[in-house]
Amino acid sequence: MNRPELDYYAVLDVPRSATKQQITLAYRRLAIRLCPHRDKKDAQDFVPLAQEGRLSHLSPMAETKQWAYVNMAFDVLGNDLHRAIYDRYGEAGLFEGVMLPNGYFPPYQYHGNHMKVYESVFGSYSPYANVIDAITNPPSLFTSKYLGVGVRSKDANTEKIIQLSLEEVRSGCVKLMHVWRQEIVDAKESRLEKRKHTLKLTIAPGTTAGTRFCFKEEGDRYPATIPGDIIFIAADKPHPEFERRNLHDLVYRYDIDLSQALTGFIFFISTLDKRQLKIVITDVVQPGYRKVIPLEGLPKCRNLDAVTAIKEANKEVGQFGDLIIEFNYIFPTYLTPTMKSMTREFFREFHKLEMELQEEEAKNML
Repeated sequence: MNRPELDYYAVLDVPRSATKQQITLAYRRLAIRLCPHRDKKDAQDFVPLAQEGRLSHLSPMAETKQWAYVNMAFDVLGNDLHRAIYDRYGEAGLFEGVMLPNGYFPPYQYHGNHMKVYESVFGSYSPYANVIDAITNPPSLFTSKYLGVGVRSKDANTEKIIQLSLEEVRSGCVKLMHVWRQEIVDAKESRLEKRKHTLKLTIAPGTTAGTRFCFKEEGDRYPATIPGDIIFIAADKPHPEFERRNLHDLVYRYDIDLSQALTGFIFFISTLDKRQLKIVITDVVQPGYRKVIPLEGLPKCRNLDAVTAIKEANKEVGQFGDLIIEFNYIFPTYLTPTMKSMTREFFREFHKLEMELQEEEAKNML
């Protein structure tokens, strides 16, 4: 962003405590003066009404720039989620994206179609269609029917599950999501066509299952309704070696035999980021025994104020979960009589030595 941050409330000339109706009313009054498609002949009939929306706070700028800023300001403040992000994080957070408790909010980008914003409020390409009713009795922006000012209902949201590998969760990634949606190809005839649309999805390191990524109003484009949101919900893809536990811990299971359980052993684990961990077990591996390797789990993804890229996200993630190693005992399925006899003899000698060791320790304690 190569300009100073805009104060959207100042652009619309409303206080920060303004209600949604007050913001919509302010936009309508400014639009009467600034809409480039206004008819000067009609404008003469609306001079007193138009003058209510005083423009002294924007007058130093060219009228085209005023019109652009007014529409951008309303596109943000007229949307509850965009307004909440702007109020808390400013334009920087709005344009860079933020990690929220219920999921990642992708970077906002103004579409640049000022008349799209205008028509969403007035329901007409004419800047004076039903304007008196709109000013004197402003309706709710979203409703289920036309109310004489062309206010449109919003389509239902579309939710899609996105499977993430643990490698993607470990390092973070950017995924291009291709969706098919209805788009208007002939506005006059209201002709629709299904077209492929690409959405950029930024996965922060440590993203947890159930995280929701919301793309506002990216659904089907129907003439009479506002597009619904497209929401991607993160889910863990099954992994052949690891399993996620407690959000950020990893579980690895290793098979051992009785000899290893009693005498110890060494083995290696290939991590999600392609390293080799050497694991040395010197303890007797009893039932329920676990080996915990600190900080070898998944990143602990916190609510970052601004996640601009995977590189920046990695700088903020300073903590990791643990790697928990659990052991499965593998017993032989068959022993010959000779093998059974050898095993009995071994454990007889083993228990004899164990008793002698305990007696020796008891004497040393006296």
